Amino acid sequence: MDTSVTRVDLSDLALRGGERWERSFRIEMAPIILGGQSCEVLIPDGVTVAVDRVAGGFLVEVSVRASLCGPCERCLREAAIEVEAKEQEFVPTTKAGWDESELSPFIEDQVVDVSALGREAVVLALPSQVVCAEECRGLCQVCGQDLNVGQCDCPAETAEERWTALRDIHLEDQPPST
Repeated sequence: MDTSVTRVDLSDLALRGGERWERSFRIEMAPIILGGQSCEVLIPDGVTVAVDRVAGGFLVEVSVRASLCGPCERCLREAAIEVEAKEQEFVPTTKAGWDESELSPFIEDQVVDVSALGREAVVLALPSQVVCAEECRGLCQVCGQDLNVGQCDCPAETAEERWTALRDIHLEDQPPST
């Protein structure tokens, strides 16, 4: 596993059509901010980069297994999740005929930024919520009691103040006008 380099220059690989190059890189990833909370990212096995020489360019694939540690979005206890991420990018040998928006921002002049591409893959593979357990009940919206520990004494029908005006709206069924 290479620990010194986090960039791969595709032109240095001298691959011919159909050939493949693969290597793993140990990288450190900065914390990812989710919902305003910082989550630490650990990548014990590093990022694997595979490059295939294909017609018109290169197909670059990164794969990474990451552990994410941060607060549960429901109860704020420590949560740890595992993420398996893969991302592919096509890198044309010539930019002619390609719009700048069609090219990867992580690959410039055929140089792959392994750290940035690996981070992008992890972020895209994250679930919509980081939770300590799927059955986590969260916190009471009124008193803040951890509902995983026990039920609080708040009335079950307590509504947030900003929604109380909706109780006064009475809609009547009316036939559609023609």
